[in-house]
Amino acid sequence: MAEDCVDQVIELNADFKKKAGPSISLKTPLLGAGPTHKCPNGFHENLAVELSQSYDLPYDVAQHLARNYGTRAPDVLVYAANVKGTAAGLFKNYPRLYEGSQTTFPYLEAEVRYAVMHEYALTPADILGRRTRLAYLNSTAARLALPRVVEIMAECLGWDTAQQEFEHARAEDHLARDYAGPVPNKSSAKLRMACTADVKDIFDRIDTSKKGTLSAEGIRVASHELGFPLNDMELQVALRDMDTDRSGEVSFPEFLMWWNSCEESKALQGKIFRGVRGGEKWATVED
Repeated sequence: MAEDCVDQVIELNADFKKKAGPSISLKTPLLGAGPTHKCPNGFHENLAVELSQSYDLPYDVAQHLARNYGTRAPDVLVYAANVKGTAAGLFKNYPRLYEGSQTTFPYLEAEVRYAVMHEYALTPADILGRRTRLAYLNSTAARLALPRVVEIMAECLGWDTAQQEFEHARAEDHLARDYAGPVPNKSSAKLRMACTADVKDIFDRIDTSKKGTLSAEGIRVASHELGFPLNDMELQVALRDMDTDRSGEVSFPEFLMWWNSCEESKALQGKIFRGVRGGEKWATVED
């Protein structure tokens, strides 16, 4: 699309047409695709296998590095610290951001250092939400990894104790606000608020025709999946509030605005967001 746009501009401007040479877009490799000293063959379909064999990486980590960094993966591993062997001796144990008893993720502590040094990461939210995407996959794991992320970034950026506490608290706010996790069963609950990503995911799943709208039955299903099923009367009232143009269809912005507009929910959400942090937990401020 960008190339088409430039072509149109050149076609309409004689001076530009004289100066412009042929497009090199198709000949320019993406970052991480071209050959490097440690990956002389460039990116290829067996790069994950090559990384696993060369660096004794668990395959899930090798696959993640190959997909996300391509031939820059060895540059990331330069920042690995405290690498240890495993009992079986099949591969090395590169410290991960989160490694639970039941679930692990392939993100390495080395990626935090690399992101700070080479990708302009300045906050823990940059790491957890914009570099590794751990917050998208499991917000609980992201919160558990947060103290270590802050610690590593403090080493790289020279944060003092006060700055570390500030960054930790700010990241907690960010995770609580934007990464609410999977939609729980909210039957009999008062707090109806849901994060935009959860509502959009359910809306799109129900909108199988990809029209960008839902019918009354679609709204009923979406409300049920979000944990607050509507009876017939509630559904009629909801449609009257949402479908202002009386088209019989409700768009995503209309549905999202209505869903998060419940006065009781907004009051409770405000109370939660006014929470104070005590130790490693959050406590709400009583009115």
